[in-house]
Amino acid sequence: MRNEEGFDDEDFIFVKSNLKKRKVFLSELKYIEALGDYVKLVTEHDSLVVLSTMKAFEQLLPEDRFLRIHKSYIVNLDKVQRYNSKQIELENQSLPLSRNRKTDLVEALAAAAGNN
Repeated sequence: MRNEEGFDDEDFIFVKSNLKKRKVFLSELKYIEALGDYVKLVTEHDSLVVLSTMKAFEQLLPEDRFLRIHKSYIVNLDKVQRYNSKQIELENQSLPLSRNRKTDLVEALAAAAGNN
């Protein structure tokens, strides 16, 4: 569904950070990290901290593009370059991978590859 700006509704989300609403493009979002009562969104350009729970954010994001890989991390599947049983690698970062989430990751990456 396209909106008046020519983007798909699924292409971005608005988040409240420092009392301002910010548009975050999902294609630029690398991962989300839990920080107590906040979550840190790490994009290709910067990072911002938002008052939210991981569970709320997990429900906000399209599940075919994002996966919770650890109690403290949600990752953009498009940004995953390598992984093993303990961690995943993005361009210049490594994130921990929960043992019980590895199967989910393998299935999600296979599904994402099938959609492209």
